[in-house]
Amino acid sequence: MGILFLLGLTIFCGTLGGKVCQQFKIPQVTGYILVGLLLGRTVFGLWTPDLIDSFSPFVNLALGIIGFMIGSELKIDMFRKRGKSIYSILFCEVFVTFSVVAFFVTLVTQKLYFGILFGALASATAPAATVDVLWENKTRGPLTTTLLAIVALDDVLALILYGFASVIAKTLITQQHFSLLHSITDPFKEIGLAVVVGLVGGYILYWLIFFIKDRERILPFSLGVIMLTIGLSVYFHVDLILSSMILGFTLTNVAPIESKETFEAIKRFSTPIYVVFFVLVGARLDFGIFLGTGIGLIALVYVLSRTFGKMSGSVLGGFIGEAHESVTKYLGLCLFSQAGVAIGMAISIYQNLSKLGPEGAEIGSTIVNVIVATTFIVQIIGPLCVRFAVSKAKEIGRDVTEEDIIDGHKVSDVIEKNVPIIREDEQLDRMVERVKKSESCDFCVVDQKGKLLGNISIGDLRDILLEQELELNTLILSRDIAVPASRVIGADKPLKEAIEIFRRKELDFLPVVEDEKTRKLVGLIHYKEVMADIQKELLRRRDGV
Repeated sequence: MGILFLLGLTIFCGTLGGKVCQQFKIPQVTGYILVGLLLGRTVFGLWTPDLIDSFSPFVNLALGIIGFMIGSELKIDMFRKRGKSIYSILFCEVFVTFSVVAFFVTLVTQKLYFGILFGALASATAPAATVDVLWENKTRGPLTTTLLAIVALDDVLALILYGFASVIAKTLITQQHFSLLHSITDPFKEIGLAVVVGLVGGYILYWLIFFIKDRERILPFSLGVIMLTIGLSVYFHVDLILSSMILGFTLTNVAPIESKETFEAIKRFSTPIYVVFFVLVGARLDFGIFLGTGIGLIALVYVLSRTFGKMSGSVLGGFIGEAHESVTKYLGLCLFSQAGVAIGMAISIYQNLSKLGPEGAEIGSTIVNVIVATTFIVQIIGPLCVRFAVSKAKEIGRDVTEEDIIDGHKVSDVIEKNVPIIREDEQLDRMVERVKKSESCDFCVVDQKGKLLGNISIGDLRDILLEQELELNTLILSRDIAVPASRVIGADKPLKEAIEIFRRKELDFLPVVEDEKTRKLVGLIHYKEVMADIQKELLRRRDGV
């Protein structure tokens, strides 16, 4: 089967699965992963493990874009405003999770090195599925802001813990001398190098955006810089999510206005990449892992203790940091997802321990199997919990733009029905009297059946009165001076179509007809009034009123 056919099938089925899940108020990412289970070795076997491994550059690109987009949300002002709560929650949820998982896994396995390693792995949170749910539901508010910061930063702490844990565990297994200096310096070297790579990439992209006048080249240049950042991260063996996040963070804070177009372009481009990425996550999972000796029990203890640690740590951190009530109550529910970083660290542990001989390889294999098995559970449950949390926090649908509001309405939603109309046979003096009693500046002329014939403005009447003699006022009829209505819009048309006509033709108002063939008048829409209502709705939605 050709690879292009398989990719096409993956994108089509993944998108369809996401749409079906969306209809049942289930996050799209859950549908992507379930489709991956069907296409992977669990059911049909179209995506084999070797084939999935060959797509590692594609997976790296997806993770890099995810990190880049997370960085775009991390404004310096946000840390100034919510810094205390963010840092207290971050440290509490990471270290409480590490401690709880380490204790219970050690209790079950009777091996301290298992507890330490699983504790370090449990502290990481996968941002991909979480961010996808937030984007899908257009969330905005203190919970969303804090969550984005936490999922971006807790991987940094997880890497530091991993550095300590891997050295300590290796010492416990081999009973060799423990090097504290080595366990401290290695993680900080990796983090520091990732930050440097991201900063350099961020300033290069800022320079390109500032000097490029052709806006169509923003997307290819941006993708090029993101890929260069990812490539350098892989080459230097540093966390590519962290370096890509620093890239986005640098750009959004150095050029907050100019970078908006860049982030929007990347976001629009990335949808099929996300679909394939999450389908591959599902395809990699194997139900057979749960049948392994002892794996099921360790996996169960790991999931339960990690869940308790994330939730209790978030509540404790929120209480200490005096976080918003919704953050303290619901943030823990948003931190269950686990994938890229945890699996990457687990594979790294396996590779390092395999060098110690058969015992080390067996320990490493157990760790990888547990992490992969539990990833299946949390990747299905995690997105559902995120959606539940942001729904309870009343943050769904608040991250909207003017275009989102326009796309969600039809012309009939904003129509002015009680508009002044003039019959085609009305005399000039009668029209003048009608205008004096009305606050409107524009009038529609209709025939006896209500069919629109044209428009008359106050300016038109003024010009006629200046030109005509008084005794002719009874001879001039409305149809004689009406300007033909060349532009009308149907009541059932999308509001977006009407806005485009307003802007393209520079009109102040549009007659609204029942049908464009019969042209029976049903009302008017004025551009200024419509845009004012859209701005009110935008503010109402963003403020959650």
